[in-house]
Amino acid sequence: MANSAPESLKVLVTGGTSGLGLSIVKLFLRKGYEVVATGRQPVIIHENAGRFTFLMTDFSSLKQTEVAAKNLSRNFKFDIVINNAGVLSPPDFLLTVDGFEYTFQVNFLSHLLLNEIILCSARPGKPVRILNVTSMVYRIAENQFKIPDSESGYRPLKAYANSKLYLALMCVHLPDRYPAMNLKCIAFDPGIFSSGIYRMQKKWFRVMYRAGALFMKSPEITAIRIGKILEREDLINGTIYQSVNRKKKIPAIENKATSDFWNECYKVIGPFLT
Repeated sequence: MANSAPESLKVLVTGGTSGLGLSIVKLFLRKGYEVVATGRQPVIIHENAGRFTFLMTDFSSLKQTEVAAKNLSRNFKFDIVINNAGVLSPPDFLLTVDGFEYTFQVNFLSHLLLNEIILCSARPGKPVRILNVTSMVYRIAENQFKIPDSESGYRPLKAYANSKLYLALMCVHLPDRYPAMNLKCIAFDPGIFSSGIYRMQKKWFRVMYRAGALFMKSPEITAIRIGKILEREDLINGTIYQSVNRKKKIPAIENKATSDFWNECYKVIGPFLT
């Protein structure tokens, strides 16, 4: 990525109003891109404000996500989509307004809906790069693919790990679903860094996290890694990148359970795609 990007290049950052998301927004603005961010709370960008657009969106509502995504697809044709919005699973089971476990919908399902709407409106032949911010905990996710909608068996770490695995697997699924598109879809494992993802945790956890964050990598450094990865011309679909040179293939998990899982997900988001 050059220091000054053509005016036509556009980047979408979900969860782009704090922490890593805000650092990504500022990075791409410095590089000359037009940047759009979604988030639950408004943010004001003083530098390069003319190239920044904010759209308030709560991913715990599929309707809000649909409205935002269709609004964006009418007004922008994105070159890069960075799916960054997410939460650590709440300590107690919580349903969204749509009746799904909160982490599953915010971290994964709403991103699937958003990306489907954006890809369906992309200009034919226009290169699109999608980067999903996953987590190292995807490695301990269960291989029991199902949409969580009940409290039975709920464990916060399991719910978070599963959502990040599904987000990573989307990087295999979307290129397979749209083989004719000029699509590159990768995941990014940031490792441990300072962020505001703990917002739904109990007070004692938030206090401990803020103390520990003093010794973690900054979100600015993590954002720079993302920028350098997206500079590559040889991005490999279905790959999890940790840095420009460190990467691994997403585990190949293809069976009836995964097929049924994707079918069920599309049954849920289908009414919002029309």
